[in-house]
Amino acid sequence: MLNFFNKIQSLIIRIIKLALTLLCLGVVTQLLINDKILGWDPIGNIQDAGSSFIGILFIVILYQLYNKNS
Repeated sequence: MLNFFNKIQSLIIRIIKLALTLLCLGVVTQLLINDKILGWDPIGNIQDAGSSFIGILFIVILYQLYNKNS
């Protein structure tokens, strides 16, 4: 059972890393071309999220600190 949870945790970590990589790539690309990317506006979405994005960012930072301490 522990092996199952370790696999699930590993999968979730890989998905989060991929999502953060794509988000960073989208932000950098939008800054370079100064236009939406195939209808996707990552910078506008971050600005519209406001405090929600700050909360998600805080959770990611806490998760990174937790991983360093483990």
